[in-house]
Amino acid sequence: MAEEITLFDLPCNPPNKAWSYNTWKSTSNLFPLINTTLLLPSTLTLPARLILNYKSLPYTTHWLEFPDIAPHLSSLGIPPNAQGASYTVPTIHLPPSKSHSKDEYIMDSKAIAIALEDKYPNPPLHLDAPQLARAEELWGQAVKALMGVFAPRVVHTLLTDRNKEYMEPKIDLENLVGGNEAWEGAKPVLEAVGVLLKEKGGPFVLGETAKKEKKKCA
Repeated sequence: MAEEITLFDLPCNPPNKAWSYNTWKSTSNLFPLINTTLLLPSTLTLPARLILNYKSLPYTTHWLEFPDIAPHLSSLGIPPNAQGASYTVPTIHLPPSKSHSKDEYIMDSKAIAIALEDKYPNPPLHLDAPQLARAEELWGQAVKALMGVFAPRVVHTLLTDRNKEYMEPKIDLENLVGGNEAWEGAKPVLEAVGVLLKEKGGPFVLGETAKKEKKKCA
């Protein structure tokens, strides 16, 4: 039996489940933390974990807390990201196979999506769909507008004590705009998302091409 793919992900408070949209939703620069910005991702909207599930690829999860991400990934010989944070999750490990004779580590979710699509083309991800660029742009705008809504909940509800201790000095929750003001600010973006979803009849951006798969949180 071939060795499974490994997905490096962030843990949450017990009972530990997959929660980070950075690994559910593929993003390339995890946590470029600048002043009041928390969890500001790149805008690729294809999820690393969901891609693995969608393609029915066997995988296991290696949980890494924030302080351990850089030390652990660098110890595996993975070169740092060219831009943004040096080491980020999601990262995946592809064991040796017929297509590649050596262990392969891929960091940066866009690279993960492209690599998995190349090695496992079915079912397809439609990475060349023209709607993808628009979805990416709208996702980034929505995240920025609603940062003050979800960021405090992430810090105070989901993060483990160790992760919370690591993150709190790096962010400024008090200056984030939340509540009705944030939702009002996000309204034009969310309306644009609705328009995009309706272009091909929904329920997905590409119409009915995506299909629901059973989630796995190994």
